Amino acid sequence: MSRGHGSRDNRPVNAMSRQVRAVRHLAGDAVSSLTALVTLVVVVATALLSVVGIGLVLAGPASSAVRRWADHERSRAGHLLRRPVASPYPPAGTPGRSAVRAHADGGALLRDLLAAALRVVSGVPLALFAVVLPLISINSALIALFWWAFPAGKPAESFFAVTSWWGALASLAIALVGLGVWLMAPVVARIDAVSTARLLSPTRQQELVLRAQLEQVRRRSAVSAHTAELRRIERDLHDAAQNRLVAVTMYVGMAQRQLETGRDDPGPSLAKAQSAASDALTEMRRVIRGIYPPVLAEEGLVPAIGALADLSPVPTRLHVDRPAPTAAAVDAALYFSIAEALTNVVKHSGATEADVQLRWEDGDRGPEVLVVVTDNGRGGAAPSGGSGLSGMAARLQALGGWLDLSSPSGGPTTIRMGLPCEP
Repeated sequence: MSRGHGSRDNRPVNAMSRQVRAVRHLAGDAVSSLTALVTLVVVVATALLSVVGIGLVLAGPASSAVRRWADHERSRAGHLLRRPVASPYPPAGTPGRSAVRAHADGGALLRDLLAAALRVVSGVPLALFAVVLPLISINSALIALFWWAFPAGKPAESFFAVTSWWGALASLAIALVGLGVWLMAPVVARIDAVSTARLLSPTRQQELVLRAQLEQVRRRSAVSAHTAELRRIERDLHDAAQNRLVAVTMYVGMAQRQLETGRDDPGPSLAKAQSAASDALTEMRRVIRGIYPPVLAEEGLVPAIGALADLSPVPTRLHVDRPAPTAAAVDAALYFSIAEALTNVVKHSGATEADVQLRWEDGDRGPEVLVVVTDNGRGGAAPSGGSGLSGMAARLQALGGWLDLSSPSGGPTTIRMGLPCEP
């Protein structure tokens, strides 16, 4: 019974939240409309200048401007609909075509321009509906209530001069109708977001092409990640374990010569050989843990990530939501990616605290593991900054995953990662 009452009590709050989100979305259509207008002007100018050749140089920036606007619209629509809106653009790293050609092929550029033109037409009216209509309705209601207080000869005016209670009733009716229409803002905003999502989402043909391109990128990332992993293992073996084994051989040889000549005590040489052998075993264990940490095999992903958080010099909180079994390859990829992210926090961010969130949910492609690593550091992280982010992205892409980085100057830094539960 108490659960049912709580649900009813939350309905006004939920309705108000939906209304606020809808008004915010529709009000943002005005800014989006202005941006779309500027973008279309740039595209038209580029097309006209292409006649004399100058526009060919500007084609790349113009295409990028259109893509940025369309990506922002997908983000806005996805935020309102509470689901991601897929992009029709080829994934990063797809070989063979320029960015402009890839944007134009398959009709993505044309659909983006059509969406921009529609936003120019609809953006301002929708924003006025969301922002101005309630103000006009409130004004009409106030006039209906206080028309009698206005000085004689200067009647209150809304859509008409109110000089009697009948006029006040008409003004109040207009106010109620206006507010009733304004309360439909969530429906209007959803229709706007759905239409935008349908127009800017990939077509069936584009989805097939994107799947093929994603598979190409995935294979290239798998080869790159595998090669990098082999080089890392070879470097660790050569720089650490091999040197220790060479020392063992040298000290054993010294002890053997001392035994043959009988001149010196071979004990110190054998002790040094034993110490070098112990160091070699330690290095071999470290290399083995780098290939697949035993804690993953013995305890699973969540306890392994918990150990990373506990051992981090920066205080780190771990949040886990709906854990589920995952493949060993997925566990290893996430473990090493999170370990690299926390290492970056310690080395580069200057942060005083960090958070790691693990969440299992059903995505568009099936069950997926989502990871969010956040710190309160100085920000400014970039994949090209030598922080290992490109290697993390390649490791995840090799298994069909993705990585997204947000690190504005001044912080915070947020790394989002996702992997299918089955590689």
